[in-house]
Amino acid sequence: MVGLEAAVIVGLVFLLGYLLYAAQFSGGVRWALGFVIIAALSAYAWMSVSRRTSDPRPLVRPPPVARARTGELTALAATVRRANSGLTYSQVSVSARVRDAFTEHLRLVRGLSPEAMRRLQADPAALQRSFHDPLLEDFLFLATPDSDERYRWVDRTRTLGGFTFAFNEILDHMEAWR
Repeated sequence: MVGLEAAVIVGLVFLLGYLLYAAQFSGGVRWALGFVIIAALSAYAWMSVSRRTSDPRPLVRPPPVARARTGELTALAATVRRANSGLTYSQVSVSARVRDAFTEHLRLVRGLSPEAMRRLQADPAALQRSFHDPLLEDFLFLATPDSDERYRWVDRTRTLGGFTFAFNEILDHMEAWR
């Protein structure tokens, strides 16, 4: 293969040498050589330019800039996502917020003072008389306001079958409560 390439190169050199020698005596050969040289330079320029170009981007609007989402609702949504992922602190935090919101709703509906609501939450018999719903009674029961008591419900749901299922069930019971 190398021998064939060498023979072609040697042949082209002899052909070019003959054409340059003949160009001294013939105007047609000069024109033909000029045309070939210009065509070769044009082909080289075309290949070098086309190699470095690319298709232009389509004319579309730029994507909208993402707004920074901040605020209480965004923080709560992130905490709920972490709780669904199984992170214990987030589960305790979400369940405590829901418990506090629901007890505040109950307090306002029933016209109770905050202290009376705390006493109601600490008394399982009073919760049973008020709700007649074992799930809500268990969720709302807080013997003491400390964090271990708030962790009790989350710990039990994690061992019984999963926080997410139990939490969704509690939310359903809260929404159905009158």
